[in-house]
Amino acid sequence: MRHATVIIGFALAIAACAYKPGSYQYPSREFVGQRTTVGCLDIAVDRRTDMGSAAVLGYTFGNRCDGPTVIDLAWVNVIGRTATGAEVTLVPYDPKGELTVLRLDGRQAGSEAISYPAPESLGQLCVDVASLAHTKPAQWLCFGNPEALAMVTP
Repeated sequence: MRHATVIIGFALAIAACAYKPGSYQYPSREFVGQRTTVGCLDIAVDRRTDMGSAAVLGYTFGNRCDGPTVIDLAWVNVIGRTATGAEVTLVPYDPKGELTVLRLDGRQAGSEAISYPAPESLGQLCVDVASLAHTKPAQWLCFGNPEALAMVTP
């Protein structure tokens, strides 16, 4: 009987660590930024402080389904807009070729920060979160430049 109690306790501990759909909460993961759901993914995206001329996006994602799902940080569609309104298609900084399509196990979560080099400072950064999960139609989230806002705030 004691063996069964240990197994049940272990199963409950694992279940308590599983990602809960729509909760945007997971141990040691904070879902900061704009939140949305795309397919099996609950996603939060936030624009972080630029690194030189590179814009930085933080992604946090949780799989709301029981089975694995796709997360593609390598080919997510990201567009920047300059102060003059010109649109620039951005690609992630990945000098070692580490970004690839991954399968996120059911009820698991993860996070990543990706920098996107740009030819000049960007006033706005937009990301198609549907492309993270290889789904359509596009679902755009846009972010202003926090540094530019800080410069004009009295």
